[in-house]
Amino acid sequence: MISALLIDDELKNLENLAFLLENDCNGIRVVEKLTSAIDAREWLQYNKVDVIFLDINMPKENGFDFLKSIAQQYFQVIFVTAYNEFAIQAIKANAFDYILKPINIDELKLSVSKLNTRINNNLNSTVQKEQLAQLLHSFEHNQQPKKIALPQLGGISFIDVDDMVSLQADSNYTIIHLFNMQKKVISKTLKDFEDLLDASQFARIHKSYIINLKFVKEYSTIDGGIVKMIDGNHWSISRRQLDSFLSKMKIASLMFNK
Repeated sequence: MISALLIDDELKNLENLAFLLENDCNGIRVVEKLTSAIDAREWLQYNKVDVIFLDINMPKENGFDFLKSIAQQYFQVIFVTAYNEFAIQAIKANAFDYILKPINIDELKLSVSKLNTRINNNLNSTVQKEQLAQLLHSFEHNQQPKKIALPQLGGISFIDVDDMVSLQADSNYTIIHLFNMQKKVISKTLKDFEDLLDASQFARIHKSYIINLKFVKEYSTIDGGIVKMIDGNHWSISRRQLDSFLSKMKIASLMFNK
């Protein structure tokens, strides 16, 4: 049974989340509900939990400040937040999960199910601490995360986002083509990556492809549109994505005015 600590400065939100977890989600037990980072930090001096459901935008001490103050401990973090787009991208890359307010019960149940799988696979404390440290660094420096955590059998592979040349859909999997010509097959859909990656650097050009704009070598109008990547791969561009791709390339490159 997963033990959970809930932290939110609004008591109504705490009660609602606790009710949903205890009545609609399997395998999880709420052990405490607290309305401030101060109370939570004190409680954690004498208690341990598997996961913290954490609000970000709290008065006096927000969720990130709270995590920095207890970084020596380890647990999974699920943010329950209505925070801005940048924070969501940082969270998705390095926290276990996030849930937007108002809470959707299906999203909550899915998150708890994934959490059960993660904990049952015995993710070690070193990996948890590295994820937390990267999350805090990304938010503190107001920048996109430089690494991405890729789930693999027996653990997590951390690679540089800038080394990803393109991503190719393969049913419910994604093939990642790296700058060193290696490939990684990840059990996430292309949509999962599209939601996660920085849209100013990566472009969805087709239902089957996402590309890193910095590695585009050539664009050809043959056969409706082909993009040639620096690693030799050629990917088709769908008509509905063409305008978006060209607009992003104008920003990402120096171009002569006609």
